[in-house]
Amino acid sequence: MLKSLVWGLLCLSAMTTANTISTRPPVELNIASGLEPVCFYADQRYSKGSVIEMGKQLFVCEREQSFEQNGRLSWHPFPLESNDKR
Repeated sequence: MLKSLVWGLLCLSAMTTANTISTRPPVELNIASGLEPVCFYADQRYSKGSVIEMGKQLFVCEREQSFEQNGRLSWHPFPLESNDKR
């Protein structure tokens, strides 16, 4: 009797868990949704090439590392003087 009761409970629990299906919606990456790299200043978003003034110094939003093509952006001092040496 006990053996058949345990067997019945095992079959019942297997049937209830077998019908459980969980699916997740696919993740879509929409580039136009604001995921492009930006610089932040005063709770504002600035795109690459933006120039702002902090104190009396100008800063430009550029790639964080010069070798990166599409990496993070950060603020860099804006070059006021030409680097051309004549």
